Amino acid sequence: MSTEQTQVQIPPPSLPGEFSNFLKSKGINSTPLGNDADGVEMLELETKDLVNSCQTLKDSKEISFDFLILITSLDLKKGFQIAYTLHSTKTKKSLRIKVTVPKNNPMLPTVSHLWSTADWYEREAYDMMGVIFTGHPNLKRILNPDNWEGYPLRKDYIPPADALNGPHPITETELAEKTLSNPKT
Repeated sequence: MSTEQTQVQIPPPSLPGEFSNFLKSKGINSTPLGNDADGVEMLELETKDLVNSCQTLKDSKEISFDFLILITSLDLKKGFQIAYTLHSTKTKKSLRIKVTVPKNNPMLPTVSHLWSTADWYEREAYDMMGVIFTGHPNLKRILNPDNWEGYPLRKDYIPPADALNGPHPITETELAEKTLSNPKT
């Protein structure tokens, strides 16, 4: 095999899209991520720029992102990524904003004062992933009981062994093997 055949092709960086250029014109830097499979522009922001960017995108008469469709969270190697899907009922365009926070300090400012739907989405990300949304008016668990330990959507989460979940294969291997080898008839 020649050296040319083993070289990995690195894709060129994505070009700024309409909304990335708009934010840049307002003095807000973003990293363009290209378009998703549906053709929706994606961009990444620094934590410090999230609220200002969202406020600017919502208040702009020409863009008018008046509808927050979704906030979701992902557990990635580099940290927890929070993805916002915005939509304009006026222009019928959408945008995905991604912000990554470190796993050892997963804090992000709330956008619940901009879109009321953020209230429950942020509570869900807090409850399931442990992301803390500073300034949120009611940040408490929404799906799990108040006394629940841990965050179930984190990759390192180990669920409790109980009547519902049974033994956990990682922490209770011996018990699991014993149970599987002696099934009740």
